[in-house]
Amino acid sequence: MANPRRVLIIGGGPCGLVTLRNLLERGEFDDVQLVERRDNIGGVWSVQVPSLNHEKSDTNRYQRPDPQTSVENERVKRHHDDQSHEGWPSPAYPALIGNVIPEFLSFSGSPFPAPPRQDQPFPTLRETYEYLATFARPLLESGKIRLHHEVIDVAEVQAEEGGGWRVVMTDRSQAGTGVRMEERWDAVVITTVWYDNEYYPDIEGLDDLKQTGRVRHAKTWRGPSGYEGKRVVVIGNANSANEMAAQLAPVAQLPIYRSARRTSIFPSLPDDRIQDVGPVLRYSQNANENIVVHLDDRTIDDVDYVLFGTGYYPDVPYLRILRRAATSERAASCSLVPLTDGSSVWPARVPSLYRHVVYARNTSLAFIGAVLSFIPFAMADLTSTWLALVWSSPGGIDIPPTIEERLADEQARLQTLHQLRSETDNPSNLVSFHFLQRYELPYAKEVRAECVQAAPALGDIVARWDDEQDARRFAMYGTKLNSLYALASNTATVSRM
Repeated sequence: MANPRRVLIIGGGPCGLVTLRNLLERGEFDDVQLVERRDNIGGVWSVQVPSLNHEKSDTNRYQRPDPQTSVENERVKRHHDDQSHEGWPSPAYPALIGNVIPEFLSFSGSPFPAPPRQDQPFPTLRETYEYLATFARPLLESGKIRLHHEVIDVAEVQAEEGGGWRVVMTDRSQAGTGVRMEERWDAVVITTVWYDNEYYPDIEGLDDLKQTGRVRHAKTWRGPSGYEGKRVVVIGNANSANEMAAQLAPVAQLPIYRSARRTSIFPSLPDDRIQDVGPVLRYSQNANENIVVHLDDRTIDDVDYVLFGTGYYPDVPYLRILRRAATSERAASCSLVPLTDGSSVWPARVPSLYRHVVYARNTSLAFIGAVLSFIPFAMADLTSTWLALVWSSPGGIDIPPTIEERLADEQARLQTLHQLRSETDNPSNLVSFHFLQRYELPYAKEVRAECVQAAPALGDIVARWDDEQDARRFAMYGTKLNSLYALASNTATVSRM
């Protein structure tokens, strides 16, 4: 069982920031630091600021040290090249209004200010970023956060060589193309699991269509400008797809088509300009090189753009773990292999995690943010508190001592997921490994109980995760719908002036 003294956190979004605070204040470590590739904190919620220090001329900067295979090298290089090096823009767009009320955006001990709007209690992108910036300020001032540091390789080190993790990163904190550096850490926390990895459904013709530049993902959505008069099909009916369709309606060619497999459970206003259609069977192009979208009962011709609000998949392409050959336990038989690869792990997940946090085969590796929560800030606060206490044992939280016992946690979740997906012929993508849904509250209650048992003072500090809290969380959806009606009413009033 790992009791690390030096811990590196990768990623300066909400999950990374609260993990840094909680490890510093609620754990027992000699050194805890955070590295962030951007020039700013915030992650998904970062407000983009142009950087003067980012250069694009170093074409070899993403090649792995000690490459294992050319295929894996190419996967990692492609992942980094897909990111805009000018700040790595987040999926959040300037006009974004969130879907979570301030209570559930508050890290323990740091309440989120109430937005200054009576009929719109959901914070904007700017307000959420400002909260995170205020939270991060003392951590930045203490030197615990290093910006402009892009991690390009995290490799598990054999016990015979001292164990821990070798981390290779590029430091772009000074002007120029960056300096390659290598560090050794006892433990690593990864918080960059989801939002670099756009998910697209496996539909005939889509790969060819992507080459035209007219297939786009919600990750790059910046608003409806540029879609004036265009015929658009939006894929999906969760929050991102619904917002893109609603923002396109005043400017694009009508109707806006919204393709989905089932009725949405996410709050959105009825709009006669948006026409809901069934799932796409395949894509093609006509003689004019416009897109043809083939549905079960019809085709939609002469489409200019297809926009996907289909979410993300978990992948950490810079991470490599030791894998021993099945026929030998000798150290020489070890090789470094990716833990995730974005395709072969099914159901999609970060594999071999205990409690969705600690890597069962080497407990000095952890993930905060792998769980897709209804209230992700609060979940990251809770799970990183739990991690701080696990890694501070003895005196903290004890977890099962053997790999097999820890892996049993994953097997139980896989069995539950199999049962849930077998209940319907058309299971939703929301029925996924890390999205606990109705199991979220029992999970959080158990994690919280272990935290409070190990550190009773936390009982008055961390969120309650009780039935009353969950009722307030569930009521958010009605509140969100009311706020959408209020926003629409205010917009209509302004347009008549």
